[in-house]
Amino acid sequence: MRRSTRRVVGLFAAMACAGVMSACAPATPNQSSEPQSGPVTLRFWTNLNVDAQASVIQAQANACAEGLDDVSIEFEAVPFADMYTKLATAFRSGNGPDIMNTNESAVSFAQAADYLVPVDDVIDEHGRDDFLPSYLAAVQKDDKSWGVPDWALHQEIWYRTDLFEKAGLEVPKTWDELMAAAEALDEGEGGVRGIAIPMSSAQVAPQTLYQFLYANHVYTFDPETGEYAFDADLDATTEATQFMLDLYRTASPPESRTWAWTDFRNAFVEGKVAMTNDFGAVVGLAAEQNPDLLNKISAFPLPPRTAQDTSGGMLGGGYYYMVGKSDGDREAVAKKVVACMMEAESAAERANTRPVFALPATISAAETETYTSNETVQRFADEIALIREQQSFRYGMEAGLNPLSGQIEATTFIGDALQAAAVGDITTEEAVNRINTELKRLAEQ
Repeated sequence: MRRSTRRVVGLFAAMACAGVMSACAPATPNQSSEPQSGPVTLRFWTNLNVDAQASVIQAQANACAEGLDDVSIEFEAVPFADMYTKLATAFRSGNGPDIMNTNESAVSFAQAADYLVPVDDVIDEHGRDDFLPSYLAAVQKDDKSWGVPDWALHQEIWYRTDLFEKAGLEVPKTWDELMAAAEALDEGEGGVRGIAIPMSSAQVAPQTLYQFLYANHVYTFDPETGEYAFDADLDATTEATQFMLDLYRTASPPESRTWAWTDFRNAFVEGKVAMTNDFGAVVGLAAEQNPDLLNKISAFPLPPRTAQDTSGGMLGGGYYYMVGKSDGDREAVAKKVVACMMEAESAAERANTRPVFALPATISAAETETYTSNETVQRFADEIALIREQQSFRYGMEAGLNPLSGQIEATTFIGDALQAAAVGDITTEEAVNRINTELKRLAEQ
């Protein structure tokens, strides 16, 4: 992540803390608190500022608005790096978005700052059972839903099937088998490395670590009780962290200690690593840069520690529609647009703007011909089916909506500790204790 992005994301951490601690004055509602009459122009924001995605969302939003009387859309694609600053500024001036398409961390930030209204009525009208439970649970708080799931993110291990076949390897079912596969595929410096274990301090390091933690049933918060749980079994936490670092030292390029998304995805698509944790973005990148690779890659969930164990879940996330607080009539119109956007064919069309990377968060969208006829979806149908079966968690949100998730992404304490342990400056136990201390401090806020 660029330094400018880190500064902006760092600002979010401070604002999120302020929102949680009620350190600032209440937000000004959008527009007037009096009911509106006459034409309504809804402010519609999305973080998806890639043209292929933003153009589809804008066209759909406009079509939904056209089906309502005197409703129009003022559309804006807001880069992720600018999102938190713009959200805080806009809402506090009374000009926040009526609808925003964004990730769960932004939903948590906006809810904690009292910018949002619940959307259970939209979810229930659509059909609550249609949503994948993991992604709906992530935005629950105080027995209310604060976002409508749009599409789902997921992290698994993507691997080279041709290299596995050449080495006579099966898909690993345990940590020992994963280590053995990484070692067997690793050609050492100058050749193909066995696996990428990226640890860029901002965002990537937490994503890599939590994939191993979840596999070993380690959570920030207990999914059932909501109690802080990172240190509930420090042996298990340390064990997962140690295995991740052992994989790095054994079969990952040394420079991957500072790799961000672009680095490890390019390494995989360029044939420099045989395996990597990823959200499926390597599929789109391969289609653009190395199409022949599409027939030589597949994915599997990070396995549990032993054959007798079960995995505790996988790292996930997603994009949601949240509705800004304004007046009742304006909120009602915004919810009608969101409900329209969740029509199955439209949801499938949005997911197809980045197939495999984005999975529909509803069963109905995943079953449409629009989705199932997509060439990339058909090519990776088995992988998609396997991914959709997994229980998914977002760090800090294992028990529901929590601003801690954004603070984990906004700060570098996890990456700093892991990088120090990776080169031997501190022990794995010291790295885990540092992470636990800071997580607990943030959680107590």
